[in-house]
Amino acid sequence: MATSSSRPVEGELRYGAPNHERRIWLFMRLSGLVMFITVVFHLLYMHVFIGVDNLTFGNIDARWSGPAGVFWRLFDASLLFLGMGHGMNGVRFTINDYVHNKILNFLLTAAVYGLGLFLILLGSLAIVLGAGGLGNLFQRLTG
Repeated sequence: MATSSSRPVEGELRYGAPNHERRIWLFMRLSGLVMFITVVFHLLYMHVFIGVDNLTFGNIDARWSGPAGVFWRLFDASLLFLGMGHGMNGVRFTINDYVHNKILNFLLTAAVYGLGLFLILLGSLAIVLGAGGLGNLFQRLTG
């Protein structure tokens, strides 16, 4: 009878806790499903309801500062975080498949995560600050 072993296979790259890869696999499936739904909604709303001719900076600012502004900022932030997390993990999978040198694998993976976190920071700043800056956002939220 065959039994499974917890010993790593020669040359296999292992990260974190024993269930780490299983959790990432589940995250990729769930984030892909949620992103599919939100991206379809986003495309329909922006391109059908608003219309391509009306996609301007002023329109986005009005959407973010209107009565539902907090919802739209959270919606856009969820697209940013899910998309970047999903994309960074996808690139990590590709690096693991093709780069077998452990040092180079680590460096490329660190570079992908570093760039991804930098882009998340920039996107988050754009969403939080918006057109009016952080002070204007707090003013809108409080009154």
